Amino acid sequence: MKILVTGAGGYIGSVTSQLLLEAGFDLVCIENFARGYRAPLELLQSRFGAERVLIEDANLATSDVAAIFTKHPIAAVMHFAALLNVGESMHQPVEYFSNNIVGTQRLLEAMHHAKVRQLVFSSSCTVYGNAQYLPIDEQHPVVQPESVYGASKKICEDMLSWYGKLGILEYVALRYFNVCGATDDGQIGDSKRPSFHLMQNAVLGALGMREFTFNYATVATPDGSPIRDYVNVVDLGEAHVAALQFLQREKRSEIFNLGTGTGNSVLEIVNMVKQVTGKDFPVAPDPNRRTGEADRMVADYQKAKTLLGWTPKRTLEQSVKSLISWYSSHPKGWQH
Repeated sequence: MKILVTGAGGYIGSVTSQLLLEAGFDLVCIENFARGYRAPLELLQSRFGAERVLIEDANLATSDVAAIFTKHPIAAVMHFAALLNVGESMHQPVEYFSNNIVGTQRLLEAMHHAKVRQLVFSSSCTVYGNAQYLPIDEQHPVVQPESVYGASKKICEDMLSWYGKLGILEYVALRYFNVCGATDDGQIGDSKRPSFHLMQNAVLGALGMREFTFNYATVATPDGSPIRDYVNVVDLGEAHVAALQFLQREKRSEIFNLGTGTGNSVLEIVNMVKQVTGKDFPVAPDPNRRTGEADRMVADYQKAKTLLGWTPKRTLEQSVKSLISWYSSHPKGWQH
């Protein structure tokens, strides 16, 4: 039996796929290669064997997903495939609702017909909208996301909830806070061109690989820049493996926040990157400021600690150093 990983060629998907393989799971990787990459999957094939990393070129929203379940013996699904740029979602709502919601529903339909009952879902802290209190726990109201992206994740969570209530599915929804870093060896990382992640762009600016710009909207924080909880991508991937093991063991649905419990502003992260790299790179204002942003988002991850045995281990400095290694060896990211 294999684990089906959608969006396996993306940033978080490829890192988590490596961790799943290291934990002994064999994979069927769905990727449409529009924004994900074949190269990291081929790297995993070379490391772990092509028979353990099977690749299916498919789009969840348009392809015959059911045929993949017929072709392979699937035990559970890890669902990363989604469009995920908050700012972009406010300008392309049709694409975001179609890709994220329709793709997820077609995946759930195929799982139901194949009698595959367990799913780990890549969700987001954006479902909370503006924080009513900090740190944010899983009991925080999920009423009004501030972006189309956040709304798309909330709708997907609502679908999962009904599938769970009706006894069709057992799921774990993981609400990420802000992801950063690369693998500890710097060999798998963020390849989006351009990346929209703050720390990644700051490191690229420090390395002189691209101009760094501020594109945040001024918010009601001490320095006027948004405060976020930055969690390392390997820590995030380890939580996914723990979530899958939780489902296999407990056979019940849960929702978990994944963060560090610590908030840093945009300006603090940029200054920290400058300090770690020793580069005082120039910062240019971006006239196209992001919209749909909450002021502050900081996680309470105690539930994940208690039920999954998960705690974030890597520091912000370690994340910066892993990104330096990643971008130094892959200055243009993955090549398709």
